[in-house]
Amino acid sequence: MRASLPAVRSLNIVVAGDLALVDALNAAGLTATPATNHLDISVRSAKADAVVIDASVGLEQIAQLKTDVPVLALVAQDEAITAIAAGASGALHRDSPTSAISAALLALTEGLAVFDRSFVSSLVPKDRAPEPASEVTVTPAETLTERERQVLTLLAEGLSNKEIAAHLEISEHTAKFHVNSILQKLSAQKRVEAVVRAARLGLIEL
Repeated sequence: MRASLPAVRSLNIVVAGDLALVDALNAAGLTATPATNHLDISVRSAKADAVVIDASVGLEQIAQLKTDVPVLALVAQDEAITAIAAGASGALHRDSPTSAISAALLALTEGLAVFDRSFVSSLVPKDRAPEPASEVTVTPAETLTERERQVLTLLAEGLSNKEIAAHLEISEHTAKFHVNSILQKLSAQKRVEAVVRAARLGLIEL
């Protein structure tokens, strides 16, 4: 049984897979509801701020989700990269405590990417050389600018656009522009995907 702690603030959460987690999140101060067979309808009906998907119900549901809400996947060690590739904004172990899940959900709604520290080795092995350019091709014309490298480093630290703007003393609009440019150049859909690919290319270190 997951221990519960008070949430930082109330969020509307739809949970697919683990009914016990619904009760645990409600006890932690969130408003959690179980997903129906139609996940998109459940998300819209609950006006969900985020979705929790347990790997037991199938990670393919992440890619099929049409609503633009962050997804936290609860997975086994070898499923983390699959969840992120499917579009999850965060991934934690399936046996993570409610306090960790609540904190992760809050972070996701603030625009951050979250994954368990132990997943780092499977996402970016420390003893592995950068992937060849055949996986992610970055041509000379698409080389990151010095400013984009600075933004990329801050992305890897989990900073939001607002925090990046404050750190670099630029406008939030400019920070967002640089983030979008980085995503495009690295052929990434999400911030965490860009960070992982950049690490594999040797552009940053995690």
